[in-house]
Amino acid sequence: MAMYDWEMAGLDWFSAALREGHGQLAEYAERFKEAWQAKRAPDRSFQQAARRALGTEEP
Repeated sequence: MAMYDWEMAGLDWFSAALREGHGQLAEYAERFKEAWQAKRAPDRSFQQAARRALGTEEP
């Protein structure tokens, strides 16, 4: 869910940036930052599980 929220926050930011014609959209920055922080742990868990499954776990 955190990965989905982060992606949606990014897509909303991108759409707004296109509408506004620039990338400085402070009203979206906090939502994007919160969603990015929330997805860090699931990302790490996924990467660790993938490395274990592929046999590429770092020593």
